[in-house]
Amino acid sequence: MLVAMETDRTMPGMSGPHPTIAQLRNATDAGIHEHVASCEMCQSVMAADGDDTPIPLDLPKGLVSENAFKWPSDPIAKGGMAQIFAGEDRRLGRTVILKTPRDDEALPAGMTDMFQRRVSAEARVLAKLQHPSIVTLYELGKASVGWPFCVLEKVDGIALRDRLDELSEQEERDAKPHTRERLELLSNLVSIAEALAYAHERRVVHRDVTPNNIILGKRGEATLIDWGIARDLDAPSGVEPSIHDISPSMSGRMVTISAGTPPYIPLEQSQGRKADPSFDVYSFGVCLYEVVAGKTPFVWKVASSAGGRTAQIDAFMAWLQSDDAVPPAQPRDKELSGIIARAMARNPADRFTAEELVRALKQYLTGDLVFSHRYSLTGRLARWARQHKAATVTAMFLVAAAVAGALVWAQMQKQAKEEAELRAVASAAQADASEKQRLADEASRDADAANARAEQALREGKDAKALKAEADKKRRAAEATRKEAEAAATQAKGTADEAVKRFQQAMKEKDQANAERDAAKQAREQAEREREAARASQTAAEKDRDAAKAARDAADRERDAAKQTAAAAEAERNAARAAREASDKERDAARSAQTAAEKERDAAISARSNVEKERDEARRKVQELEQQLRERGGRGGRDREPPPDDESGPTTQPTP
Repeated sequence: MLVAMETDRTMPGMSGPHPTIAQLRNATDAGIHEHVASCEMCQSVMAADGDDTPIPLDLPKGLVSENAFKWPSDPIAKGGMAQIFAGEDRRLGRTVILKTPRDDEALPAGMTDMFQRRVSAEARVLAKLQHPSIVTLYELGKASVGWPFCVLEKVDGIALRDRLDELSEQEERDAKPHTRERLELLSNLVSIAEALAYAHERRVVHRDVTPNNIILGKRGEATLIDWGIARDLDAPSGVEPSIHDISPSMSGRMVTISAGTPPYIPLEQSQGRKADPSFDVYSFGVCLYEVVAGKTPFVWKVASSAGGRTAQIDAFMAWLQSDDAVPPAQPRDKELSGIIARAMARNPADRFTAEELVRALKQYLTGDLVFSHRYSLTGRLARWARQHKAATVTAMFLVAAAVAGALVWAQMQKQAKEEAELRAVASAAQADASEKQRLADEASRDADAANARAEQALREGKDAKALKAEADKKRRAAEATRKEAEAAATQAKGTADEAVKRFQQAMKEKDQANAERDAAKQAREQAEREREAARASQTAAEKDRDAAKAARDAADRERDAAKQTAAAAEAERNAARAAREASDKERDAARSAQTAAEKERDAAISARSNVEKERDEARRKVQELEQQLRERGGRGGRDREPPPDDESGPTTQPTP
């Protein structure tokens, strides 16, 4: 069941599909009766269908006719309200777009008149807008049969819809995403956001921002076209026509629903509410989502049958009214996903304005902090690092070099300490062995001396037994001391050998550390060279980018100059047309004055003729009176002499 919404009087509400004109003409279904009772648009269609009286168009006088253009036999596109021809201007020899109302014999007269008024309303809207990314209106024409047509700039390029389809096919073929190409498209679309901000400043809402209506040129310039259902918020209520139907769009791929194209319209626009700039921000946000993610948040499936279309629209309306969270467009890029999510906010009050959306996109693309995004400390550091790549690489290499140097120095210090300890141990062992060897030598000398005294005593015959025992004791002590000295010397030699081995190992580790240090130094030098090359590449890239930007700015300036020239030519043409109209009015006035003078002259001639007739009649009467007097005078007194002063008889002065 369809429920009417509280909307603007020029915007009848709807929440689902409308019946066709054939169903309205033969309404035998109770559901259609119920729908018509609550739908103002269907009521107006039925009223228009029964009234064949055309509604006169309020078009200015002196419009160019269709004879000024060469029309092809078939249109290049057809929409719900209009059809498009690629014509040729016979006067200037240029190719133009001719947009005419949809012509269909099956349409009721009221709908045909509505389409005609819609075309003239589009011309009035575009007359308010002069922007490089908005299609230019050249003039409004009027055919000899009465219907109006728009003469528009022919924008060269391909639709964003076609470019997105090409990217999707390439990604399917390569089995990997083309993120770089999609981000390049994102940078091209900033000019569309600027065009929307410009239009909103002039109180104009496009209401149909879709990839079908965005044209991409060869140099990346983008143009927003098809302002057929745009709304001028300053226009008096009821002046602009409105149509709320479900019919194929110009591309034939989407379905128009309540002055918009799903799935690019917000809930409030699908309900037919009063036009608001937030409609365009939401629609453009869905376009950005599709550019980045490769699909729309609600995946629209084209259905061929009426039942399939109805089911798809019902599913879309249910999705709009749900509170389901929309997946981020780019999960790895929270900044970009946040910008798109805010543009597509369910609550209109939470969305960007078009001006804020331009600012956020430019900050993101230039690497600045996006004003609408909340950053953590690590996020700010990562953003700074991305902004200052050369400085970040330099700092990283300096830190790495410092750490490597500290490690090498610590290793060398450790090796030097171990070497000193080993030298001290070896020296102590050698000193102990020397001392014990000295003591063994002294004990051996004492034993030899004792043995000599014992022999001397034996030779002298003295009691040498005690002396010999003492000498043997000293000799045994000397042997023990000598063994200890030899053991100490052997131990000292082993300690010294171990110290030498450890020293040699330490020297090998030192040499290896020196080699690693040299390798780290060479790597650092190589990294510095690569950094310089990267810096040079970055500088060259910045120069190329600046050159490209300068070229784009120059192209924009040339386009602006061309548009200004066209506007000046249009103004001169309008002035010439006004002068011609003024001269025509003066000529008509002169002709009227001449006609009036001729009429006065004819009246004067007629009056003079009448006066002459009256004079002749008076003369005739005078002559008759004179004749009568002469006859009377001859009968009554022939001998009577006439008076002295009237010898010729009485006369009468004729009346002039």
